[in-house]
Amino acid sequence: MTRVPEAIQRTWKLRANMNIDQLRQVSHNEWNGHTISLCGQRVNYVIIDRKDRIKEAAMLLGQIGGQAGTGKKKVRGDSNYYRVLRMKGVEKSKQKMRKNNN
Repeated sequence: MTRVPEAIQRTWKLRANMNIDQLRQVSHNEWNGHTISLCGQRVNYVIIDRKDRIKEAAMLLGQIGGQAGTGKKKVRGDSNYYRVLRMKGVEKSKQKMRKNNN
């Protein structure tokens, strides 16, 4: 709320003061209001507390969850997979030894 004058100056190049009496709470994290700039122009603004929105988004992402352990995502992982993998390594090393001996 204290950054409203800075935002007004950045956006419209106007100087204004923050008038808290003109704020109206719309929801638990959103307020509407207006202020009068030093040159007499009325500026309407909306203030949104984004901390709650970030927490809500993180909570929703957490509910979605990942895909670990389902379908094609988990092709490996059982003992047979690692046994086969070890055997392939042994076969490759045997082939290299044969090439080096010939």
